[in-house]
Amino acid sequence: MKDLEIVHDPSYEGWVFDHHHPTQGRRFTNGYNQVIAHADAAGLSHNTIGPFHVTDSELQLAHTPEYIDQVLTQHTSNEWRGERSDLSTLASLFAGGTLAALWALQNGETLTAVHLPGAKHHAMANTSSGFCVFNDFAIAARLLANDGFRVAILDVDAHHGDGVEALCLDEPDILTYSIHQYGIFPGTGLTSDDERNALNWPLPARAGDRDLRDGVADFLLTLRAFKPHYIFITGGADGHKQDPLAELEYSLDGMESAMRMVRSAYDSTPILFGGAGGYQPDGATPLAWARMVTALAS
Repeated sequence: MKDLEIVHDPSYEGWVFDHHHPTQGRRFTNGYNQVIAHADAAGLSHNTIGPFHVTDSELQLAHTPEYIDQVLTQHTSNEWRGERSDLSTLASLFAGGTLAALWALQNGETLTAVHLPGAKHHAMANTSSGFCVFNDFAIAARLLANDGFRVAILDVDAHHGDGVEALCLDEPDILTYSIHQYGIFPGTGLTSDDERNALNWPLPARAGDRDLRDGVADFLLTLRAFKPHYIFITGGADGHKQDPLAELEYSLDGMESAMRMVRSAYDSTPILFGGAGGYQPDGATPLAWARMVTALAS
């Protein structure tokens, strides 16, 4: 068993809506290189596998047939201008890449699997949103729930995980828990729905490492009753204090520490990590991902 399984493909670098857009695909390549470097420095064994295209039946676990056709046949989305078959192809690979990471966990190849383009947590059933096209975590979680497994999704991205919450709201075997800044996009996540396992930990601007750890501690307390078989982590790096799209003040040390809390509490539970947001493609974003992943795999 490897300490870490990584799903990656060089084509991920082509995820560019336009050259002025906050999302730039090179962050995935930079992140992958940093994950490898940090894993090697920590003495962790690792393996890299490629993604595959998601199937229509898998997509329909989270999305309507009309929306799937819009993206994959018409090659259109409100996230980009015109017909972009290159981006629709990557959207399919991103969803399939998360499922490839899940299969590695299910097959006992590792306890920590990472797919940096994963955790597209804003995508809704019939529309893309917040740079997210297909909601891969909702698909993966519902696949597991259909087989009788309980899945807990911890979202530490600076933005509320509204899409994955909405898509999993009526699944009793899926728990969503979002730690995010309130008052910024998408403007939701101020309250929780405890009866349907949709939990939120909203933070004000300038909240920092201690606030993040408090939220993670509450998540872990919640899991005592839920008893998950799998944990998914929406590991957005946009809570970092220098990120341009949020106003949180997490440090790299704080983000790493939060992941160590999770792995320490669930040392034998399979964990799937998706990169979600993070808009410093050549700086803190790949470093934050690498340190979080290494903490989970150690």
